[in-house]
Amino acid sequence: MIKTRRIQFALAGVLALIASDVTYAQTIPDVPRDRTLVVAFNPEAPTYRNVGQANPYSINIDDMRGSIINMFEPLFYYNTITDKLIPWLAKSLEYNDSNTQLTIHLRSGVTWSDGEPFSADDVVFTLRLLKSNGETKKDMVKATAVAEDVASVEKIDQSTVVIHLTKPDPRFAFRYLINCFESGLQWLPEHIWKDVADPASFSFYDPQKGWPVTTSPWKVVRFTDTQIFMDRRDKWWASDAGLAKMPAIERIITVPGGTNDHMAQLMLANQADIAFDLPVPVVKQILSRNPKVTTFSGNNPPFGSADDWPPSLYFNHKDPIWQDAHLRHAVNYYLDRKQLVDVGFEGATHPIFSPFPGFGTLKPYIDAIKPLADKYGIGVYDPARGDQEMAAAGYAKNSNGMWQKDGKLLSSTIETIPTLGFLGPLVAQQLKNHGLDIGYQSSPESRAIMRDGKYQLALFGHRGSDTDPFATLDAYTSKNAIPVGEPTLFLARWSNAEYDKIVAQVGHLRPGDPGILPLVKAAMEIWLRDAVEAPICEFYLRIPMNQTHWTNWPSEQNPYMQPTFWLTSGQFGYVLWQLKPVQ
Repeated sequence: MIKTRRIQFALAGVLALIASDVTYAQTIPDVPRDRTLVVAFNPEAPTYRNVGQANPYSINIDDMRGSIINMFEPLFYYNTITDKLIPWLAKSLEYNDSNTQLTIHLRSGVTWSDGEPFSADDVVFTLRLLKSNGETKKDMVKATAVAEDVASVEKIDQSTVVIHLTKPDPRFAFRYLINCFESGLQWLPEHIWKDVADPASFSFYDPQKGWPVTTSPWKVVRFTDTQIFMDRRDKWWASDAGLAKMPAIERIITVPGGTNDHMAQLMLANQADIAFDLPVPVVKQILSRNPKVTTFSGNNPPFGSADDWPPSLYFNHKDPIWQDAHLRHAVNYYLDRKQLVDVGFEGATHPIFSPFPGFGTLKPYIDAIKPLADKYGIGVYDPARGDQEMAAAGYAKNSNGMWQKDGKLLSSTIETIPTLGFLGPLVAQQLKNHGLDIGYQSSPESRAIMRDGKYQLALFGHRGSDTDPFATLDAYTSKNAIPVGEPTLFLARWSNAEYDKIVAQVGHLRPGDPGILPLVKAAMEIWLRDAVEAPICEFYLRIPMNQTHWTNWPSEQNPYMQPTFWLTSGQFGYVLWQLKPVQ
């Protein structure tokens, strides 16, 4: 519940940030509140931990995800809501007939914020930098993947780039060149980065030099452990070209949102204009108490927009306990997903049985595997069958009704990030009710614990498919079954050679090919048979948006882009210039 008595405390921090006091006046100009966008971002810690980090390929980008990442403009944006591709820095691209080569046609007249032209040199440089790092140090985000996928890159002229791939790959463009959710690359200015000795450790932050240099209309003017200020520049190539309007926003202040209560109070008091994804009960209370606040679906369920991040209960397949498929099936049967939805989300979503998000383009594949999910009991609540699986694994209930084997209880701890903190205790309690000794914990370090494979059970979402099933299928191939201690956000660390072969066949077909459907069914039969994880429910991004100072937020009636501002694609940059001031 939102605690009203804490509002004054919550306001103090943000008011201090946007006040025009002597300290701020000495370094940056004043900007009126009605031309300032205040963003409450949850970096899963009370303060920013990587101050001055503006390198989009650093492994430590959690702080800049809610702010600076949106300054890096893509070649193309993609809107999953409308299934629309939006050319931006590039005008078009095409594959050759064998899907082994792409040609990119860049837009002319694009300039970096320091006035230098953006050209094919920058695209070629960025890809070659990542490829080189992925072949050597492997300490930059996405570098290893680029090295595996890119054979070579060549500049044809200032507006044309040809990428030669290591294998036929009809989805390369969507992974690297089209920015959506967590897909896409950030392009680097060659004239600055070519002299950097160690790209992975380069912060790319120096306000005196205008760094980070991007093609966007923004510049970073302050970055401390409690605030990131981005001010509007005087010129922007997209405005000059008539592609977009110059933003009405003059300053963006991003602050650590802290707890859900804290972010809610900022929205109630009209001190934040947009906040991080919040649980359903919190969003409903904000909507009921502040008529100026809305969501993507207004005041109606699901109180947000569909996300590509459906949560599951993950089993660590490197953990000896959870290598037994009987136990994984038992947990699946013990989960009452309808109760989790009704209690945790107040009914504002629905249970699922697969790892795919419910976007319309994926629905035919999801429908096709439903009989297989029923066959293997994934998504099915049936405690009796769960008990059978436990017995098959050699467990028996003791006098306290808890499952044990060789005198030891089946004990594990569920790890999750604060975003799903409300769901963890519910899942743990359901499993306890069926005789499993399951605990729960969440902290600012939980993401790193899960990423490094140092967990037993985890609640987390999927990064995968948006329009085509391949990306989600590929997340479970053996390349992600890496040793504990090596980082990956594909948490299962499961491996099956037969599955790998089927997914490789999917990868050779262009999205939409009718041959994909039977292959998806064959791959998912293995996945469901092995009970790789326990899917929970569809996920919606419940982002409160305040209309006190700014309007024209994305909505069901005006779905020009998802309102999510912390995605590594930087797609919120497409929203910023479309917001309109109330006064």
